[in-house]
Amino acid sequence: MSDSSPIPPAQSVSTYVEEGARIAAILLVWGIIALFFAFGLTEIGVFGRVFWVLGGVFALAGLLNAVAYVLFRTVDYWHARA
Repeated sequence: MSDSSPIPPAQSVSTYVEEGARIAAILLVWGIIALFFAFGLTEIGVFGRVFWVLGGVFALAGLLNAVAYVLFRTVDYWHARA
């Protein structure tokens, strides 16, 4: 029997903190853009509702971007360990 475990060894805590900070930065940037469109530009005349909807679209895009980043990093770690 082999002594190698199918579970890869844990990364250092600083690696996990860096990854968490990257995800938080993605959400923060997209959140600021979404808030700017949803609440900052809605005061501009006729296009207020369009900007409010765009704010929701940017919020969703930011969330999907963070999910895509997590999936990418998961696959990247998996390939690095294989």
